[in-house]
Formats: sequence, C-alpha cells, structure tokens
Amino acid sequence: MPKVDLKKENKEMYNPSAKEVSIVDVPEMNFLMIDGKGDPNTSQEYQDSI
Repeated sequence: MPKVDLKKENKEMYNPSAKEVSIVDVPEMNFLMIDGKGDPNTSQEYQDSI
C-alpha cells in the first residue's frame, strides 16, 4: 500500500494563509473510532474495545 501524505496533497487545509480568508472543499475521508473511557495505557475498557 503506498503512503499518502495528506498535508502535502491538501496544503490549503493544513497550512492556511494567516493574511486572507479562504474557502476550501474538504474531500470525503474515512475515519475509525473506538469507544472507550480513560487513559488508553491503563484503562481496561479501552483495551477490551481494541
């Protein structure tokens, strides 16, 4: 699988101009979410979720 650098591909979203307002189109992206509570290093609920 090739590496994808979103900061390079979408510079206008990750490094906006400080001097002017710009409107950007944000592409559709996939995300993964894991529900849990507490510190990921010590929480048993978090470890069980993974």
